[in-house]
Amino acid sequence: MERIKVLHITQSIGGVETYLKQVIQNIDRSRFDLSIASCEPSLEKLCALHEIPYFDIKMSRGVNPFVDIISIFKIRALIKKQKPGIVHLHSSKAGFVGRIGAKFAGCPSLFTPHGVSYLAFTGAKRMIFFLLELLGKKFTHKVLAISQSEANRCIYEIGIKPDDIYVIPNSMTIPTVPVLVPDKLGPLEGDVKIGTIGRLTAQKNPILFVDIANGVIKGNNKVHFYFLGAGFHEDLGKEVKERIEYHGIEANFHIIPKGDSIVALNFLRQLDIFLLPSVFEGLPYALLEAMFEAVPCIVSKCDGNNDVIDNNDNGYACLVTDEFVSVITKLIANKEKAVEIGKAGRQYVIDRHDISNNIKVLESIYTEAGKKGKSS
Repeated sequence: MERIKVLHITQSIGGVETYLKQVIQNIDRSRFDLSIASCEPSLEKLCALHEIPYFDIKMSRGVNPFVDIISIFKIRALIKKQKPGIVHLHSSKAGFVGRIGAKFAGCPSLFTPHGVSYLAFTGAKRMIFFLLELLGKKFTHKVLAISQSEANRCIYEIGIKPDDIYVIPNSMTIPTVPVLVPDKLGPLEGDVKIGTIGRLTAQKNPILFVDIANGVIKGNNKVHFYFLGAGFHEDLGKEVKERIEYHGIEANFHIIPKGDSIVALNFLRQLDIFLLPSVFEGLPYALLEAMFEAVPCIVSKCDGNNDVIDNNDNGYACLVTDEFVSVITKLIANKEKAVEIGKAGRQYVIDRHDISNNIKVLESIYTEAGKKGKSS
C-alpha cells in the first residue's frame, strides 16, 4: 500500500518540537511518509536521527513582508516538488505563510496554532496579529487544535467554521514502568522546591513567577524557586534578574539554562510543586509531564491550563499574586493534600493524554486529508 506523504512545516521548536517527536516516534511509519521543513537546526538533527527528509526554509519570527513573501513561494515550490498528500503547519508564522503556500500549490493543509498568536501581545501589535489571523483564515483548509480552548478561539474570535476544526489534545508516551535516566542535573537546594519549565518570555509570565516567589519566600525562607529554560529565544532575561534583585531573593531563586528531556525529568522529579503562571498556552507539555510525575501543579487561569486543571481536584488555578501565594503556602503545610493532588493529576494524564490512543485519531485525520489531496 502506498504511504501517505505528510510534510510538516514550522519555524518554532519548544512545544512544537516535542509534538513532532511524539508524532515521529508513534505514528505508523509503514502507512505515513513524514518529512519536515524548517529553519531550526535542532529539527534537522531530529530528522537525521529518525531518517526523515529535512528541508531548510528560511522564515522570520516577526512580521517581515519581504522574507514572508519569499517563504510563501519557497513553500509553494517545495510542495509542488515533493507532492505531499497533506501539509501540517505548526505555529503562527509557519501557519500563516504555509497556509498561503499550500493553497497556491493546491494541497490540503492542517494548521496547528500551538497557542493563538495574538494572545502574546497587547495594543496595536495584538490587533495586527489578529488581523493576520483573519487574513490567514481565507487560506485555511482545516485546523487541528491541541486543546478545546484553542479551538474555541479559532471558532468564536477568528471565525473558522466548527466543521473545519479537529481537536486532539497534546499527548505523551505513558510508560508501563518508571523511566530510569542518568542524573544530569544534580541536587536542587531547599527544603521545599518549587519550579517551572519554559522560556523567559512574556507568554510564560516570568515576572509574575518572581513576584509569587517573593511572596512565598518572605513567609518561609526554606522555600527555593527554580526556573528551567533560560538562554533560549528569550526576551525577558534581564528584566527577570532585575526583579529578583529588587525583591532581594537571590539566595532562594535559581535560573537554570535550557536542558534536554533528561534534565527536565531530573528537574521535575525533585520538585515539590510545579508552578505555571502563563498568560496563555496551547496545551503545555511541561504541565502534562509534571502531572504525570505526580507533582502537584498550580497554574494561571488561562487557555491551555484551563483545559487540563480541574481546580481543587487535580491541581489549582489562580488569577492574582496573592492567590498564588496563599495556595502555595497552604499546600506546603498540607503534605497529604499535595500527594492527593499529585496522584489525581497523574491519573488525569494517563486517562486523557496517552499518545498511543490519540495518535490513532491523528492517523485517521491524515488518511482522510491525504485521500482528498490525491483527488484534488
